[in-house]
Amino acid sequence: MASVFDVLDEIRKRPGMYVGGDESQRVSQLQNLEQLLCGYCLALRHHRIQERVLDFNREFGAYLLETRGWSASCGPVAAIRDAAKSDVELWELFWMLVDEFRATVDAR
Repeated sequence: MASVFDVLDEIRKRPGMYVGGDESQRVSQLQNLEQLLCGYCLALRHHRIQERVLDFNREFGAYLLETRGWSASCGPVAAIRDAAKSDVELWELFWMLVDEFRATVDAR
């Protein structure tokens, strides 16, 4: 895997394999994903691996604050959940925002 976005691409294809649950448990899946990303960040630091996004949750949260005005003090998933009207919308909105964030990272 070349970056956190490659990891996210794999998780998006088969979420149950990586974060458990099924379509009826989208909130739990995203909360598990947020924890998985914390571990990914820790592994990058521990192994001194350089990547464009070293702390996905922190940088994605900062992106949400900058572009949407959403506080991610409780994590990006909580910020997106507050904005979504349903769990289905939460799932779709999360991935749309990840794609937007990825585009800004790619443009750096």
